[in-house]
Formats: sequence, structure tokens, C-alpha cells
Amino acid sequence: MPRTFLFILFATLLVACGPDGDEQAARQADWSKVQLICEALHQSDELPRHAVYALLQESKIKLAEVAACDTITADQYAELGIPEEALTAVGGWWAGYGEYIYAIIQDGALRLQIGSMGEEDTTHQYPQYAPLARYEGDKFQLLRPLHPADLAGYYMHQGPDTSYVLFLGLKGPSLVSKLFATTEPLPAQKVLQRALPEFAASPDMDFHCNLNGLDFQSGLGEGHIYWQPDSATVTFHQFLGNEDEKVFELMLY
Repeated sequence: MPRTFLFILFATLLVACGPDGDEQAARQADWSKVQLICEALHQSDELPRHAVYALLQESKIKLAEVAACDTITADQYAELGIPEEALTAVGGWWAGYGEYIYAIIQDGALRLQIGSMGEEDTTHQYPQYAPLARYEGDKFQLLRPLHPADLAGYYMHQGPDTSYVLFLGLKGPSLVSKLFATTEPLPAQKVLQRALPEFAASPDMDFHCNLNGLDFQSGLGEGHIYWQPDSATVTFHQFLGNEDEKVFELMLY
């Protein structure tokens, strides 16, 4: 009987330290390479806006829009209520309000948390964090309902004669749109935003989107948004008064 017990115990230990354990360790080593990227959407002393993206291997997802976005160093974690084992964190304080996002491996999974705190909050010592996204099946998944900020960004359409860049941004809780146009071929995505001042540009226009069905109406036309965590297209069924379809793809840089 003792020998049988020892054999079972030894076999159990082998399984625990076998391929499954090695695979989990390899996954966590890959997860530790996750990056949080800040991208300036609107640089203004009155209303700065930054998009925060998570990037790991081939998966990239927009997590949120925040006013201030800088890399938070590990020695700042404690004062912001971020666990010391967090992999990376970004965020900042602007106009009496702080917003912060961090990534952490917790309960065998890669998770992303978001928290905020205002200067008038005397109840809490630190920002209060809530689940934002997780990494599963080699891609990120948002854990909250779709928000107008998820749709904000630059979308491009390359046409034979005229090419366009559509900007969707936040104005308070609502979306606004701005259209840029050029008769020249669009440059590479990495430098396209820097070239926009040379394009013809429309004024800011309202952009009304039903977040349940993702149909929209705007001063530019009407259509539908096809959205996934790592990609999106804005499809106009009617564009600038013409009944022709125009498809704008989300720029990832």
C-alpha cells in the first residue's frame, strides 16, 4: 500500500511539472512582453486627448481615451494603487482628474485594469480599478460595453482620384467627425497623421452613432460601422450627398 501511494504521488508530481506547466510558463513569458502605447489624438491645453492601445505579438486593441498619458514607472505604482507585480502602466493627471491603466498576470491570465480618481474624491486614497480587457486565444478582448471612445481614431480611404482621412474624436460624451482630403496618393500610415495639415479639411461635424446597431448619421453622410476589438471600418452608404459607398479602414499607427 505505501508503495502504491508513493507511485501515485510521484506520477502526480510528474504531471504537475510536465508539458502543461511548461506551456503555461511559456505563455506567461510571452504575456510579460505586453506593451501599453499612448497615441496623441488632440494636443491642446484646453482638451488634450490620447488613445491607449495594448500591443502583444500580432494583437493590438484600443483600450480607452484619456486626457494625459505617460509611462508610469514602477516606483510610482504604490502611490497610485497599482500592484507591484504589474507588467506595465500608463496614464496621468490633468485638470484635477487622473486616469490610469495597467497590465498584470493574475489568476493564470493576462488582464488589463483601468482606474480613475478626481481631486475632490476624499473617500479613496487611490484610484479605484476595474477590469478593462483580457488576453485570450492570442487576442485581446474588451470586458466592457462599447463606448464612443472605442470608435475614435483615424480612418483612411484610398480613392483613384481623391483620397480621404476621416477623424472621429470625442467632444464631451459625443463623437465629432472631421474629413481630410487630398488628390495625392496617401503616404504610409506611420507618417500620414503628420501630413494631414497639408490636406483640405472640413470643419468639425456631429457624428451620431447608435452603439447597439452601429448605424450612424453625420454631416458627411450615413452608413454603418463594422467594429472588432482589433479592427474597424466606417462604411458610408451615402457620402457627401452622393449615393456611392465609401469604406474607411481604421489606421493602426
